[in-house]
Amino acid sequence: MPSEQNPLLAQVPLTVSPFITLPKAPTLPHNYASLPSTLPPSILNSDSDDHSGPPAYVTSGSGFRAQPSTIVTQNKALRHQLDTAASEASTKVRDWRAAIDERELAEKRRKAPGWLDSDAKILRPATTAPPPDTKPGASLLDADEHNTDALRPQASANDMGSQMDRAFG
Repeated sequence: MPSEQNPLLAQVPLTVSPFITLPKAPTLPHNYASLPSTLPPSILNSDSDDHSGPPAYVTSGSGFRAQPSTIVTQNKALRHQLDTAASEASTKVRDWRAAIDERELAEKRRKAPGWLDSDAKILRPATTAPPPDTKPGASLLDADEHNTDALRPQASANDMGSQMDRAFG
């Protein structure tokens, strides 16, 4: 069959590279023996130990024989077993950490009962309404000298506490 030349390839010059060597015929060793005229029977047609499935033709050095589909099935089962073991281990670690947190919380509740059970975490003094004679934004420290009656303490102890609450916010 005559080969047609490609016009583009005909324009490319051929070069000889000193770095590339063409393959040569191998030289045979002196103890070379030719193949026997009769080959051993095929392992695909040999009688296997179990006649339930196709013949096992993957053989290991230890003598284990299996078919590739059997090896794939065993690998999938092993992967499933490893995934199950990893998920069980992560569940155990999560439970262990939760138990530690619960023990720490129980210890804190033992030291300060009722404190962790309520939402009130910051204590603030109760504020009362300012007296009607003072401005809402004015402080006792900003009072002028003419209005000294607002600075005088009243006879009542409760009134003194309310004045201190007004002074210190």
